[in-house]
Amino acid sequence: MPQDTTTIRVTRRTHQVLSDLAAHEGRSVSDLLDQLAERARRDRLLKQYAARMAELSADPSQQAGLEEDRAWLEAAAGATLTDEPPYPEP
Repeated sequence: MPQDTTTIRVTRRTHQVLSDLAAHEGRSVSDLLDQLAERARRDRLLKQYAARMAELSADPSQQAGLEEDRAWLEAAAGATLTDEPPYPEP
């Protein structure tokens, strides 16, 4: 168990759910919570990114800048971004 830990309060039901999930995965509740917290952080970040990209895409005044950025990225990568295989889902 890591040195830097703290205690959190959860309902008995939540503790039981976490314990069951952790046992099913063969890991500790602490490790499971670490994974769930990181997943929630990443999900929030991706949602913020997607929302901002939707705003930029909907704004005609931003279209030229987005296309310039995309062209620069494709030139730097040596291929088009559409040639990239999709990233696997976690």
